Amino acid sequence: MSTTPSSPGPDPSRPGPVPPPAGTGACLEVNSPLSSAALDRLVAAATAHAPRRIIDHGCGWGTILLRALDAAPQAQGLGIDVHAPDIARARAAAEAGGLADRARFEVGESSDWADRADLLLSIGAYQAFGDVAAALVALAARLEPGGRVLLGVEIWRSRPTDGELAHMWEGATEQDCLTLADLVDLVHQEGFRILDLHESTPEEFDAFELGHLREREEWLLEHPGHAVRGELDAAWTAWLRGHRRPMGFVTLLLGHAPLP
Repeated sequence: MSTTPSSPGPDPSRPGPVPPPAGTGACLEVNSPLSSAALDRLVAAATAHAPRRIIDHGCGWGTILLRALDAAPQAQGLGIDVHAPDIARARAAAEAGGLADRARFEVGESSDWADRADLLLSIGAYQAFGDVAAALVALAARLEPGGRVLLGVEIWRSRPTDGELAHMWEGATEQDCLTLADLVDLVHQEGFRILDLHESTPEEFDAFELGHLREREEWLLEHPGHAVRGELDAAWTAWLRGHRRPMGFVTLLLGHAPLP
C-alpha cells in the first residue's frame, strides 16, 4: 500500500488553463496565403512607381505595409484595422524594424478614412468596404492619379459542392466568392487594369491554414484533456471537408484607367 499522500481533487474556485485564442496567427508572418517570396515579388512590383504615400486598408499585423515601406524608402505609410490587438502587433513590428517614424497604425473602420494615396493595399480585407465591387469603387476614389492598388481576394478555384458549403462558415453560399474570370471582369468594369497577378498555390494555402492552427495544437499537446481539442477537430473538418478544395486566393496589382 502506498504511503504517498493522495493528490487533492480539482479546486472549482481556481480557473483551469486557458488555451491561446483562435486566430492570433502567432505562427504566421502575414495573415494571408502568401509565401515570403511571392509577397516580396508583389511588393516590388507595387512600389516600382516610387509611391510617396501608402495606405493599407485592413492592415492586420502591418507586415505588408512595412515591407512596402522598406521597398519605398521615400514613402510614408498608414495602416487601418478594426482589431486593436493586430494594430498593437503592427506598431511593435514597426518599432522593431526601425520604421516607427514612417509607419502610422490606427484602429478604425476603413470606410471612415477617405485619405488618398498613390499606393493602396487591401489584402484579404475587401470586406472593410462591403463586397468586392464596393471595395473597388472605394479604392478608386482613394487612389491618386497614376497610383497602384494591391488587392488580395478569396476566389473559387472550382465550384463548391453543397457538402463543402455545409462544412464552411455558417450560411456559406456559392455567391460568397467569385471565380477568377468573374473577378477579372468586375475589375475591368470598375475601370481598373491588371498589371500583375499571383494566384496562391495549394502549398501557400496549407501553410496559412496550419499557421493558424499550430499554436493551439502545440498548446493541446501540453494540455491533452482540454476541451479545445473539439474546437480544433471542428476547424480541421471545416478546412478539409469545406473550403480546402474549392477555395483559392488571388492578389492583383491594379492601375486605374477610368472608363470613358
